[in-house]
Amino acid sequence: MNRIVVAVDGSVGVSAREFAAGWVQEPDAVEAGPAVAEELPEGAFLPGVTELVVVPLAVNLAAAVVYDVVRRVVSRASRRPREVSEIEIAEVTTAGGDRVIVVRAKRDLS
Repeated sequence: MNRIVVAVDGSVGVSAREFAAGWVQEPDAVEAGPAVAEELPEGAFLPGVTELVVVPLAVNLAAAVVYDVVRRVVSRASRRPREVSEIEIAEVTTAGGDRVIVVRAKRDLS
């Protein structure tokens, strides 16, 4: 079964548990499948990421829909006010078919 795996960097101000709780408030997200926060050993995935949100896909979502849902969930769940344009969302598909989405604070290059 294919999954969406969401890694939310701590710089975003949303924990994996908060993201998973916000997922159930989005109709498009609920249609895709339930979100569960899973703990990881420190440094097992990305530096600073100790939890992932895993969504076993019941239906496939287009990338644009996933990005919109992720932005809405982050905006709603953020502990500190943040414009959604201040986050970056990157997606990679693994050889096993999982869609890995990384959400982090946007950093300006100057």
